[in-house]
Amino acid sequence: MRVLAVVGQKGGIGKSTTAMNLAACMSRSSSVAVIDVDPQASTTKWAERAGEDLPFDFTSETDISMLSMMRQLDYDVVIVDTPGSLADQDVLSALLDQTDYAIAPLSPSFMEIEPVQRTLQDFVIPRGIPYRVLMNKVDLRDGKGDLESFEELLDTGSFFDGQVGIPRFRNYIRQAKVMKMMPLQGTVITDYTDTRNSRAAISDYTSVALELMNLWARERKTA
Repeated sequence: MRVLAVVGQKGGIGKSTTAMNLAACMSRSSSVAVIDVDPQASTTKWAERAGEDLPFDFTSETDISMLSMMRQLDYDVVIVDTPGSLADQDVLSALLDQTDYAIAPLSPSFMEIEPVQRTLQDFVIPRGIPYRVLMNKVDLRDGKGDLESFEELLDTGSFFDGQVGIPRFRNYIRQAKVMKMMPLQGTVITDYTDTRNSRAAISDYTSVALELMNLWARERKTA
């Protein structure tokens, strides 16, 4: 059983979308639950619109004493959508104490670097939690220049106070119109068939989920 936290103390970086769609992809082969611990409850509203149609279980919880018992849940993977504000540090700390792995979504925008850096360096790295940055909302209409520049920053550690080689997913999530409608429609990536409008999103989330599960499989072999 693994607890996966999607982290980032800034709104609008794609935490909820990452949590819901990775859960959907991983539910194809594993028992999965999503827990919303963000007081803003964006993921909870999304799940309420989906009703019984989600391919995974869902709940919301901000009680620290309950979060300390996450590891007793009977699932292969529990994915947690974490608070997006510095005001909720106690909740974030409580769940990270139970976390096996963290994902930090990051769009190729310099405005988002500092909040991601702060979250990782203040909460994730000191606990020794393995993590990866996920390039998100990538716009390739002008080519891969911006994406490659940000990947180079991560690989060299240029903005992480001298830390060299920030772990990142080799796969990334492109911008797609279909993803903007998911929270309003109560849908996740596995609800869509392979069409021109949904093909990129299906491919991207499936690739990231497979990359993550392959990383975990290699960890088990070397443990």
